[in-house]
Amino acid sequence: MAKTEQSRQKKLAKKRSKEIAKRKRLAAEKNALRSVAGQIAASMRLPIDRCYAYASLMDDTEDDGAIGAVLVTRPIPDGRVVFACFLVDKACLGVKDAFARLVTPAQFSDHLDRLRSRSKLTKCDPSVAKKLVTDAVQWAAQFGLDPLGDYERTSRIWHDVDESQCEQTFRFGRNGKPCYIQGPHDSPQFIRRVMESLSQHAGEGNFDFTQQIDAAEGIEALFDAEGNPMEQDEMVLPDGDKILRIDHADD
Repeated sequence: MAKTEQSRQKKLAKKRSKEIAKRKRLAAEKNALRSVAGQIAASMRLPIDRCYAYASLMDDTEDDGAIGAVLVTRPIPDGRVVFACFLVDKACLGVKDAFARLVTPAQFSDHLDRLRSRSKLTKCDPSVAKKLVTDAVQWAAQFGLDPLGDYERTSRIWHDVDESQCEQTFRFGRNGKPCYIQGPHDSPQFIRRVMESLSQHAGEGNFDFTQQIDAAEGIEALFDAEGNPMEQDEMVLPDGDKILRIDHADD
C-alpha cells in the first residue's frame, strides 16, 4: 500500500507540475502579446493575410512624390491579426511613420472601409509593398534620413517576404530632387534636422522645401485602449488622399 500511495503521489505531483508549466507558458504568451515584438513573433506562425497600398504610391506616371500608407495584416493563432502600417513619403523622408497594432479582423475591416471612403486603396502582393517601402528607406538614406516611427520592429512583419521577386521600379523625389514637405506636427527641431541633413548630403540648391501642403506627419489613434476604432479628424495628403494620424504608445 505504501508503494502504491507513493506512486500515486508522484503521478499527482507530475500532473501538477505540467499544469503549472502550462499556466506559466500561457501567461508568458499573453504578456508577450502586449509588445509589438511579441505580437509580430506570434504572427510568424501564419502567412500574411492582406496587403494594401494607397494607389497613388503605385502610380509613377507623374513625378509627384506621393505620400500614403502601406497596410499589412498577419493573423495570430487566437484569431486576431497584427496590423502594420507604413506611412511612405516618396518625396523625401522615405518612411515618415510606422507602427503595428493587435486588432480583431472586424476592427481592421472597419478601419479599411473608412480609408476606402476617403482614398483609393489597391491590393498588392507583399513583395511589391515591401519593395516600395524598403526602396523608399534606401532612397532617403542617401540624404542621411532614417525611417521614423517604430520602423525596425514593425518591418519584421514581412521578414520572410522576398522583395527581389518584385520587378516594379519606383520613383522618388520631385523632378529628380528630394522635396521636404513640412507636416503640421513637425517640430522646429525636426525641421532643422531634416534641412541640415539635406544640405549636407544633397547640397544647397539640390532639394526643395514646401509649407504649402497640409501633409500628414503620421497616423493618429486608430484604436482606443480596448482596440476599438476611433473617429479622428481628417488630414489631406498632397495627392488629395486622406489618412489618420497616430500617436505611438509605449510598448
